[in-house]
Amino acid sequence: MLNIKSLDYRLRFLEDIIFKEEPEIALFKAIFKRLKSILCINQRDRCIDCINNKKCLYNYMSAGDFEYIDSMPIIINKPLFSERSIKKDDVLELNFILLGDSIIHMDFLHYILKEFETRGLFKERYKFCIEGVTEDNVNLSENNDLISSIEILTPIDNSKYIFETDKEKVERLNKLYNITDKKLSIVAESYDFDAVKFDIKNPLYMGSNRIMRRGYVGKVDFKMPVPNNSLLNILNIIGMGKFYGIGGGQIKLHGI
Repeated sequence: MLNIKSLDYRLRFLEDIIFKEEPEIALFKAIFKRLKSILCINQRDRCIDCINNKKCLYNYMSAGDFEYIDSMPIIINKPLFSERSIKKDDVLELNFILLGDSIIHMDFLHYILKEFETRGLFKERYKFCIEGVTEDNVNLSENNDLISSIEILTPIDNSKYIFETDKEKVERLNKLYNITDKKLSIVAESYDFDAVKFDIKNPLYMGSNRIMRRGYVGKVDFKMPVPNNSLLNILNIIGMGKFYGIGGGQIKLHGI
């Protein structure tokens, strides 16, 4: 069993826009800001300090207003670099991944994006139209392929013990959101990681959280090929590292 859903939107913009940050992140933040205004009953306090946080749906969907960025149940996918300037009639592909039990709250995303389509985006009321929406249940790849290398396409937060750390992450997410009943096997084979370090100087403000995005991209080469397994397949869907929720840690598996 794999309880993960992919939600894809095609947004066509009806005027020129220059985003202040990556469009995918800007829209993600706008959606959650609106979600907070709908769901939060105590907006003066941080989620972590709120006496209602254990029963608050906004706290659940936003992982404590992004305080626990490494436990996000809703993921925005984005490339390593996004063009911030969008021309009239350009199309933006907006992809969300919803983990486990968070799927039942998917209609909030539909509602908020339709609301933005009607009234415009941000305080400038930028106009766009939703050209299409696709919902798909994500399935695990069932094969016995051997994996020789992994390309890490967007930054992960560390360059050591990456598979041990990510196994712990997926196990934590599974306890929180009920995403799979598959056994998660550790990737024990030794490897070399030819990594390039990223250090984005400007912090990213998400909810009440200030996030410094420092990480690594590059290629993992296993000394001996490893069997494709449930852990690698799930990481291939959700991304590696603690910044997976905001488009970090996207990977590509290479067989022999």
